[in-house]
Amino acid sequence: MEKTIFEKHPSKILNELYSKRNYQGANPVDAQILFVGRDPNWAFNVETQEMFNYVTEYLTDGVTFWKTYNIHHPFLLPNYKGDGKRYHKIFSKLNVESSLASKISFVELIGFPTTGMAKTNNKIFLEYLISAENRKHLIELDKLLNDFEKTIFVAWGLLEDFKFLNRATGLFRKLAEIDKTEMIISELNQHENIYVHRHFSDAISNATLEKMKIEIKRNIK
Repeated sequence: MEKTIFEKHPSKILNELYSKRNYQGANPVDAQILFVGRDPNWAFNVETQEMFNYVTEYLTDGVTFWKTYNIHHPFLLPNYKGDGKRYHKIFSKLNVESSLASKISFVELIGFPTTGMAKTNNKIFLEYLISAENRKHLIELDKLLNDFEKTIFVAWGLLEDFKFLNRATGLFRKLAEIDKTEMIISELNQHENIYVHRHFSDAISNATLEKMKIEIKRNIK
């Protein structure tokens, strides 16, 4: 049975890869569309799975991986077993073409790989979030999310994390000021260049996905 405790991923290889590129897909500095998540979650035993060579290939160059295999993430490979698969299966419903791989980036609040579900131990998640190890990542992420030239998709639940981060660090003021009471969780909500939506792993509707498709096409130059 797969280990489910939430913790920093023990894989030395994964951590080395993230120390060089703490994002997935295109470099977020260059990308036009950013999808923001909580933490980069990988199966505890991913290093021993037969598809791990695809993981290292992906984390080394996500754009080339997408264009080579015509899938945006190795979690979509049939022999991957673990958390994260549903998220990327739902994302694939957006039908983003591989030719746009250099425009799309996945970034998370935590800049090092994790395993297990964060919601099972929110105390540890918050400790990781404001840890000294994660501080540089947060500063870089804050700059990215303040770039009005980018189109940013944020899952609904992250708004509370941004409020916590703003109280704890002073970062992410713009996102912390977003008022969820003026939004509808089942809709695609727009605040300037930021779109708030139900998490891909949650019960996101096909109607919301269709609206996201439109905004992606409209905002890619």
